[in-house]
Amino acid sequence: MDYGPCTVRDLKIGSTKYWCACGLSKHQPWCDGSHKGTGISPLKWTVNKDQKIFQICACKYTKDPPFCDATHTNLPCQVMERQDKCQNKDKHCQDTKLCTGCGWIPDF
Repeated sequence: MDYGPCTVRDLKIGSTKYWCACGLSKHQPWCDGSHKGTGISPLKWTVNKDQKIFQICACKYTKDPPFCDATHTNLPCQVMERQDKCQNKDKHCQDTKLCTGCGWIPDF
């Protein structure tokens, strides 16, 4: 998982993007359909600002999706602690796409 933002350049105003909200997409920060079966859906976003560079959230914990709000700054320690205490920890295996309780994802 990436904890910093994705720098995206030259998006056309009015274009529609689907921001990956689950973290599983191989084409971050955009959705590639990997969320299927997780219960998490991508965010449909229409570019409404005419600017050259966007900082798009990659950690998926932003409070202003799809934009990075710097939540990732302390996130690695918080995620590790949450995963360590997860009540579904025994179900974390390669067959599971994502634990919505703690944010665990398998190593790809």
